[in-house]
Amino acid sequence: MNIFLKSFIIFILAIILLAVVATQLISTEDIVNRVSTNVEQSTGRTLTVNGEQSLRVFPSLSVTLKDVHFSNAAGGSKSDMASINELLIHIPWLSVFSGELAIEKFVINNPDILLEKNIDGSVNWQFSTLTGAEKTTENSKENNAEEQSNKGQSVNLPDGFDISLGQVEINGGKLTFIDHQNKQTQVIDQLNLAVKLPSLQQPLKLTGSVRYMAQVLELESSITSPAKAINNQPFSVELDLSSALLKLNYQGEVIQQGKELSGKLSVSGDSVKELLNWQNIQLPAKDEAFNKFSIKSNIGFTNNKLSLEQLIVSLDALEFKGTTSIALTTPVNITSKIDLGVLDLNPYLPEPSTVVETPPSDDKAAQPIVWDNTPVDLSALGSINANISIQSSQLLVRDIKLGKNELAIVLNNSVADVQLKSFQGYEGNGSGKISVNASKKPYQITTKFELANINAEPLLTDAIGFDKLLGKGQLSWDLSTQGLSQREFINKLNGQLDISFIDGAVKGLNLAAIAKSASNIMQGNLSAVSLDSDFSNAEKTDFAALTGKFTLNNGVANTDNLSLDNPFIRISGTGDIDLPETKVNLHIKSKLVASTQGQAAESTDSGVVIPIKITGPFHKVKIRPDVSSGAKDKVKEKVKDKLKDKLKGLFG
Repeated sequence: MNIFLKSFIIFILAIILLAVVATQLISTEDIVNRVSTNVEQSTGRTLTVNGEQSLRVFPSLSVTLKDVHFSNAAGGSKSDMASINELLIHIPWLSVFSGELAIEKFVINNPDILLEKNIDGSVNWQFSTLTGAEKTTENSKENNAEEQSNKGQSVNLPDGFDISLGQVEINGGKLTFIDHQNKQTQVIDQLNLAVKLPSLQQPLKLTGSVRYMAQVLELESSITSPAKAINNQPFSVELDLSSALLKLNYQGEVIQQGKELSGKLSVSGDSVKELLNWQNIQLPAKDEAFNKFSIKSNIGFTNNKLSLEQLIVSLDALEFKGTTSIALTTPVNITSKIDLGVLDLNPYLPEPSTVVETPPSDDKAAQPIVWDNTPVDLSALGSINANISIQSSQLLVRDIKLGKNELAIVLNNSVADVQLKSFQGYEGNGSGKISVNASKKPYQITTKFELANINAEPLLTDAIGFDKLLGKGQLSWDLSTQGLSQREFINKLNGQLDISFIDGAVKGLNLAAIAKSASNIMQGNLSAVSLDSDFSNAEKTDFAALTGKFTLNNGVANTDNLSLDNPFIRISGTGDIDLPETKVNLHIKSKLVASTQGQAAESTDSGVVIPIKITGPFHKVKIRPDVSSGAKDKVKEKVKDKLKDKLKGLFG
C-alpha cells in the first residue's frame, strides 16, 4: 500500500513537473498565432488580440485573451463581425507533447456579434476565402473560391482540412441582425450557449438560451455536417425552440442555402393573444377565443416559393386541414385549399349590442340614419394575389346555421372575386358571387346571389330576429355599385331584388276573420262585426304566395308588383324605398274578397278595397289609411279605422 501511494505521488509530481517545463517551452504569442492562423484558414477573416494575453497551468492549461476582434466581410457596416471582451482557450495537456496543438474548449465572455444581410442579398456569415495547408496553387484556388462564393455557388474546403474546437461556450453579450434590404434591425441578448464541434465532419450541436424582446428562449439545435454547410452542400438540421409562449420544432434538410429546403415543422402554444401581445400586436377577444393553438406541416422552399403540405392548424376547438403555397413575388401570390370542418365563428365575433329599443319620447326622439362618408381604402388588395378554395361541413355565425358550403376567393391585380359555389342551409341551397374592383377609383362592386327552397322563418329569425314569416321560397338579387365611401356606395346602388314565398303565413294577424267581418258590413249586419282582436302570435294569415320585385336605380328601390294572395284577401303594393334619403313611400291596397269561394273565385271585383299609405323617413315611418279621395260613407270609414292598427302590425 505504501509502495502504491509513493508511486502515485511520484507520478503526480512528474506530471506537474512536465507541465511546468512544457509551459516554459511554449510562448503565449505562439499559441495566439496558431489560433489566428487556423481561424483565417477556415474563414478567410482575421482574428486579432488587442488586450492582455496570458497562459495558465492550473486548474487547467488555458490561454486567456482579452479585447479580441473578428473581422467583418468586405463592405460591412462595421469593421468587426464580432468583438469579444474575453476569450479563454482550453488546451489538452497531452497536446503540448504531441506537437499538434489541439483546442479543447472555447469560452467566450460578453461577445458583440453582428450579422448583416446587404442590399444585394449577400450575407456576412458566408465565408468567401478558405485556404488549405498546401500553398502550391492555393492562390488560384482562393480566387476561384471567392468567385464561386460571389456567384452564390459552393465553396470547397481543401482536401483533408479539418478543425476541432471541442466545446464553445458563449456567456452574455448580444447578437444584432441588420437586414439592409428591408431596413430592419433585431437584437438578441443575454446569450447563454454551448456549441460542440468535435470535427467539421461530425454533427455540430448548439444548446442554451437567449433573450429576445424580453422573452427568454430555450433552444437546442444540431447540424449533421458543418463541412457540408460550408461547402453549400445539402445538410440536415434539427431545431427545438421553447419559451413560456410557444414551442417550435423543425426537422429537415437544407438542400441549397437560402434557396431550397424541406422538412417538418410544428408550432404550438397556449395563447394566440399573448403571443401577438409579445410582438406588440393587440388582439381584443373573448376569454374563450384565440387561446391554445398548434400548426403542423410538411414544409418546403424552392424557387422562392414556400409550400405547406399536409397542413393541420388547430385553434381552440377548431381544426383546419389543407395545403398552401406562398410565392415570394411582388405582389405575394398565395394558393391555398383549406377544409375548415365545423366552423363556429361565434367565439371570435364581438358581443351583439344589448341596447333595448324604446319608443321615442318628446325629449329623446328617434335619430335619422346618416350614411358614413369616410373614404374606404382598398389599396391592400393590390399587395397580394391569391387563389383560395375553402370548404366546411358546417358554419355557425351568430344564430345562423349553414350546412356544407364551398367558397372560392381569387385576388388578382387589385380585383377580388369571392364566389360562394354552393351552400346548404335552412332546408335550401344557393350560390352567389361578389366582385370588388379596386384597380382604379371609384371602386366597383357587384353581387349576384340566388337562394332556393329556403325556409323563411328560421332563416329570418336567425339572421335578423324576424319571426313573423312562414313559408319556403326563393330569394335572389343582382346588384352593383361604385364609390369610395358607404354613402357613395348607397347612392350608386343599381340592380334587382326578387322575393317569392309560397304556402306560408304571416303570424300575428288573422285577416281571414277580418274579411268575414267585412262581408257582414257589406250586408249591413253591423252587429256581427268584430274588428277588435288583439295582435297576437297565436293568430296568422295564410297565403298561397308572397312575391315582390324591386328595381334599384341610384339607390332608389321601386316596386309595382308586391303581392300577397290569401283565400279571403288580396294585398298588392307599389312605391319606392329611397336608400340615400332613407325614406319610404309605399301604397298598399288590401282587397277583401266578397265571394265565399275565396282563393278559387274567378272574380274579385266585388271585394272591398282598403288603401294604405306607408311613408316617412326610416326612423319615423307612418302607416295610415289613404283617404285622400275622401270617405263616401260611414261604413267604409268604420272599416278604415278598425283595420288601421291591424295592418300596421302586419307591415310594421
